[in-house]
Amino acid sequence: MQTILAIDDEPSVRASYDLILSGSYRVIQAEDGKTALRLLDTNHVDLIILDLIMPGLPGMEVLEQITARSIRTPVVVVTAHKGVDTAVKAMKRGARDYILKPFDVDELTIIVQRALTERRHEEALNVLREDGVRGFEAIVGDSPALTHTLELARKAMRVDSTVLITGESGTGKDLLARCIHSGGPRAAEAFVPVSCCAIPEHLVESELFGHERGAFTGAFEHRTGKVQVADGGTLFLDEIGEMPLEAQGKLLRVLQDGQFYPVGSSKAIGTDVRFICATNRNLLERIKQGGFREDLYYRINVIPIEMPPLRRRREDIPLLVAHFLQKHAPRVNARATRFTADALAQLASHEWPGNVRELENAIERVLVHHSDKTAIDVTHLEGLAHIQEPGASGGIAEFEGLSIDEATARLERHLILRALERSNYVQSRAAEILGTTRRVLKYKMDNLGIEPPPE
Repeated sequence: MQTILAIDDEPSVRASYDLILSGSYRVIQAEDGKTALRLLDTNHVDLIILDLIMPGLPGMEVLEQITARSIRTPVVVVTAHKGVDTAVKAMKRGARDYILKPFDVDELTIIVQRALTERRHEEALNVLREDGVRGFEAIVGDSPALTHTLELARKAMRVDSTVLITGESGTGKDLLARCIHSGGPRAAEAFVPVSCCAIPEHLVESELFGHERGAFTGAFEHRTGKVQVADGGTLFLDEIGEMPLEAQGKLLRVLQDGQFYPVGSSKAIGTDVRFICATNRNLLERIKQGGFREDLYYRINVIPIEMPPLRRRREDIPLLVAHFLQKHAPRVNARATRFTADALAQLASHEWPGNVRELENAIERVLVHHSDKTAIDVTHLEGLAHIQEPGASGGIAEFEGLSIDEATARLERHLILRALERSNYVQSRAAEILGTTRRVLKYKMDNLGIEPPPE
């Protein structure tokens, strides 16, 4: 169960966090900044909810100390309505999001879920694997396919043009985006990631452009959008192919003239943002299907960069294995210091449909299962480096006698269960692996009677 640290000097507010979140998360509490920092020294925390207005050590100073200690835990700051500017300033200093008091229960739940989902995604791809990483040092590999990609990315790093990163799920598109930002002229400003597939469709415009109080049901307070938060820095739009058409039109205006309108407002706001977009979808096919605007495609496709799948850069697998071994072995108390040549050869021969993300998960899993081994051999990889495809045991005979609908359902069930297993049943990540949206995945799971395992 994931752990949330709630920091607030008001007992009633801390009690509210516990009441709302404790059913899904482990909630620990701190009544002031100093207590919170002590708890961070002794507890693994997945998310921090931080009140900005507190006696003693103010929330902004707590945030600065968290950053100074290189704690990568995402922080959601909380402030009263009059403190919106302060909250935005906190986001520019590293906070992931903000909530206004008095907060809405649904809004709090959505923000917490989104922050934790983004954290898992970043961890899986090893974003910013060490303090002070700049340029492309965080990307492991020297294969020709990856070298070509990095050459294009270095050119993109030196200019301010819009970048479109394409590639399959798990290849490291968001890692590449962060590297382009961290080595460019806007490195000192905010890098603001937005996962277009993780936001409910009716909230996408509000998330990007903000909204005025009363603009729609549930809009109890003014909210600043991520486009404005990223002013001066970089806005990373991950899975842009999932963005609703109406929001695409508004985004096009920002790209054309640097202005946008918050939901419910008639006043244009100017912004200076560098856009980096990413998708695992074929946007030209999306255009033919009517799901993506052609004019927006040509606006974002100024510098196209493809992240190659792992099967096209097999030479990098030994380097990646060594990197993940060094990263995970101390964390899971594993004794292993190397993988044997035979084990590396077997890992390099696998197709890895989940790409680098799947490889990392496999390495971590084998280290957990064989933590007492000093060297990982082929025998320790059983069940990890080979994924049986549907029909592998009986071929086409497995589907004989079934109707088209029944065969399709069986195949869909197999693929969904496989994706859920690889993503530890995180549905947003499973949807990425399958190249669909979380909403579509949930619909199919309900129809097929697929439920996540009990805690």
